[in-house]
Amino acid sequence: MTETEKERLVTILARKYATRTTTESDLYQEGRLALMKAEQTYRPETGATLQGYAYRVVENRFRDIMRTKSTRSAAQTIELKPETCEHEYDIDTEMNLHEIKRILAEKVSDIDRAIFNSYIEGFSYEEIGKIFELSRKKIDNIVQKVKRKIKEHI
Repeated sequence: MTETEKERLVTILARKYATRTTTESDLYQEGRLALMKAEQTYRPETGATLQGYAYRVVENRFRDIMRTKSTRSAAQTIELKPETCEHEYDIDTEMNLHEIKRILAEKVSDIDRAIFNSYIEGFSYEEIGKIFELSRKKIDNIVQKVKRKIKEHI
């Protein structure tokens, strides 16, 4: 791959995954690191092209970043900024936040928790769907399911 092709690949993916909490420039740097890893681990005998393999490695790295950011910041979002959530959040934010976090940790799968945390952060269903590659309806179903679990256990 030429340097121009590498730059184009990382730039396109960084734009695709950039959000309010993750800037394109941060993703670009992570993408370049992932690209170097792809070049080191590429095996031509698999039949894949270097460009196709590199694309997949960089995209997977961006997905990991989005999932990790979403999971890490959820507890902080609930604690520090519950009143700034744009969405209807019908669980009383004055409730014991430790209890809500415990319920999320014990009763909700990692992926559902990450999706719910993204929702709490104010991401739209469409934005969350792009990050996790799920339909808007599936996102809505997961959010509603998590809300029910929280209500059941409080």
